[in-house]
Amino acid sequence: MKRFAAALLLGLLGTATGVAQAAKPAGLRLYVLDCGTISPMDPALFSLKKEEIQGDASFVSPCYLIVHPKGTLLWDVGQVPDADIPDDGTEVARGILKATRRLSTQLAALGYQTRDIGFLAMSHYHADHTANANRYAGSTWIVQQAEYDAMFSTAQLGIRTPESYKDLQGARRITLNGTDHDVFGDGTVVIKSAPGHTPGHQMLFLKLRHFGPLLLMGDLYHLPEERSLDRVPTFDFDAAVTRATRKQVEAFVHKAKAQAWIQHDPATYGPLKKAPAFYD
Repeated sequence: MKRFAAALLLGLLGTATGVAQAAKPAGLRLYVLDCGTISPMDPALFSLKKEEIQGDASFVSPCYLIVHPKGTLLWDVGQVPDADIPDDGTEVARGILKATRRLSTQLAALGYQTRDIGFLAMSHYHADHTANANRYAGSTWIVQQAEYDAMFSTAQLGIRTPESYKDLQGARRITLNGTDHDVFGDGTVVIKSAPGHTPGHQMLFLKLRHFGPLLLMGDLYHLPEERSLDRVPTFDFDAAVTRATRKQVEAFVHKAKAQAWIQHDPATYGPLKKAPAFYD
């Protein structure tokens, strides 16, 4: 009876304040969120020629919310800070990185506030993945030790905005040493080590009941032609390690019979269901 009364009170409070509150799901869900686009780049950065690719080498930058009966995981957190994005749909550009929607607003529309995000994980430290990291410093951060070391190194490293994630340095975290991590302990949400693009780059593997197995590949590839033509970006931390990782990943995808999403690829992203719709 007391539990019922508490639940009723919370529901009434949510209604009174106008804040949506998410119901606990019966199974795993994946929400695809809009975290911006990237202006066209020179294909040569990806060891490709213009005539070898479809499109103009412009990218999308999704974020993802994973909701499990035992908790939540936010995967990648955008490229323009929410504080810089107005609520009227005006596009904001930070160099080639652009966005029109706040990550926090999209999460709130699903019923999730900052405090509701139990785990935070990013594929890697590049600026197009870390913009809102400080906002989730109260979550448990899952990171590879090699990535943590690079993020807080005093060395001059490119494509890095340390101010966007500075609050994570002392945050509660699960630190991995080139290993995979089963987030909720049932094999349905697994962080997978995939070094090469950065020292501690990682991916996310999901076992969705209806959709099936899915691998969010981070920046293992940016363009499908990297995958089909075996090209490695010129700015990868270690091209040889990237190639070795790719071989392992392709074998894993085949064995798991998984779909694999190249996160930055507009052709992959375009037809996907976007929040509030979800995959389960």
